Amino acid sequence: MPVSDELIVSGGGSYSIATDEMLSSAGELQRAADMTRDIAGSIQMVDDRLTVEQMESWGIPAGAALVEGDLDCVYVDLHTIAQRAEELSGLIRLAAQRYGWTEAFTEAAMREVSADAAALLGFLFPVWAAAFLLTNPVLPIVAGIAVGAYLRGGPSKPPLSPEQLSTALNALISDPAFVLALRHGVMSVDEFLAGAAGLPPHVVSALSAAGLIGLGTSAGLIQKAGGLGGVLEETPVKQVSKTTPAPVAAPQSSTERVNRIPQPDAEHPEQIRIESYELPGGDLHFEVYVAGTQDFAFSGSDQPWDFTSNVSNAAGSDAGSVAAVHSAMQDAGITAESSVGFTGYSQGAATAARIAASGEYNTTGVFTIGGPTGQIPLPNDVPAVFVEHTDDLVVASGGLQDNKNVLVVERQAFGERSLPEGEDVPAHQLSEYAETARLMDESDSTEIQNATNSMAEQSRGATTATVTSYEYVRVQP
Repeated sequence: MPVSDELIVSGGGSYSIATDEMLSSAGELQRAADMTRDIAGSIQMVDDRLTVEQMESWGIPAGAALVEGDLDCVYVDLHTIAQRAEELSGLIRLAAQRYGWTEAFTEAAMREVSADAAALLGFLFPVWAAAFLLTNPVLPIVAGIAVGAYLRGGPSKPPLSPEQLSTALNALISDPAFVLALRHGVMSVDEFLAGAAGLPPHVVSALSAAGLIGLGTSAGLIQKAGGLGGVLEETPVKQVSKTTPAPVAAPQSSTERVNRIPQPDAEHPEQIRIESYELPGGDLHFEVYVAGTQDFAFSGSDQPWDFTSNVSNAAGSDAGSVAAVHSAMQDAGITAESSVGFTGYSQGAATAARIAASGEYNTTGVFTIGGPTGQIPLPNDVPAVFVEHTDDLVVASGGLQDNKNVLVVERQAFGERSLPEGEDVPAHQLSEYAETARLMDESDSTEIQNATNSMAEQSRGATTATVTSYEYVRVQP
C-alpha cells in the first residue's frame, strides 16, 4: 500500500497506535474466531442429540456410528482454531498498544525537555536580546541568504528564482518531521516567554506541569499585544443572510460529512450550514457544519473567519467565528438540551471543538478535519473523530494532540506523491482531506467504523430533514 493511502488510528481512550490494516486484520481474526466457535457450537448441538442407539434404530450401518467420534474431533479442532485466531488478534492489538505506550513516553519526554530548554533559554536571554532577534531586519536577510545558499547547493550556482524558493519552502513545511517539530515548538512558546519575563526555569517548569501556562497563554499574550497596536481585536458579529430551508438527507459516511462543509464564495458566501432532523416521537437532532478560514487579515476585515478568530480560538477567548455559530444555532432553534453534532474544517474545526468543549450544548459528536485542535480540551464523554495529516502545517499550529479520548485518524497526504506546483500548504487542502475521508469509508477498521456509525446513528430514522445556511460579518467600530 502506498504510504499516502495508509491510515494511522490512535486515541479513542486507548494508547494504541496502529494502521487501519492492522486493526482490520485484528478485527477479521476476532470475527473468524467467533464464527468458528458458532460452527463448533452447532456441531456440539447435533452431537448431543445424535446417539449410536438412535442411528442403529434407524437402520444405519454400525460403521456409520463412528461419525460421532469424528464430530468430537472436529469440535476440538474448531475450538483450537478459534483460540489461535483470538490469540493472534490479541497479539496484534497488544503490539499496537505497546507501540502506543512507547510513542506516548517519547512524546512526554520530548515535551518536557523542549519546555525546560525553552524556559532556560528565555531566562538566560535578556528581553532586549529577544526583541533584537525579532525586530532586527538584518537577521532575516542573513538567514535568507544562508537558506538560499543551502538550497542552491553552493555559492557557485545562480540564485534561486522566487518560484524555486517557494517550491523549496513548500517542501520544507510539508515535511512530517518539520511539522512534528513545529508541534513541539508551539508547545514551548509560553515557557520561553515566561523565562524571558524573568521567571526562574524551575518555576516555569512547575507552572507548565500544573497546566497554568500553555498554548492558550502565549496566544492570549500575543492577542493582547496586538490589541495595543490596533490589531487582533475581536468585534461583534451580525447575520446578513440565510438560505430558505430545503430538504436534505442525513449523512451516512465521512465523505458525505466532508462534502457538506461550507466553502464560501461570491455566489454562496455562507460560512455555516445547519441541518435539522425531526425524529420519531418529535425529538430534534441538529448537525452543524463550519467553514475554514476565509481571510488572513489581522484587522479591519468584515469576515469573522479571519486570522483574529484563529488567534482567539488558540487563546480560548470569544472568537468572531464562535460567536457567529452560536448566533446561527440560536436562530435554528438549538437549545442547551438539543442533540447536536459538529463538523468543521481548519478554523471551523477549532470553532466546532471550542463550542463542544464549552459544555453549553448536548453534543453527540464532533468530526473535524485539518484543525488546530490539540490544545482544546473536549469532555471525555463527547464522541469525537479528529482527522489530521502529518504533513499539514495548520494542524501543527494547534500544538500536540492532548485529547486522548478522541479517535485520531492520521495520514501523510503526500507520502509517495510530488507536491503540486503553486499550491501553498497542499496537505491542508480540503480535497486532500476528502480523499482521507474516502479511505476511512473504505477501511475495515472496527474503530473507524464504530466511530462514524455512532455519529450517523443520531439522525437515522428522521421523518423530516431540512438544511439552512448562514452568512455573518463583523460589525466594525
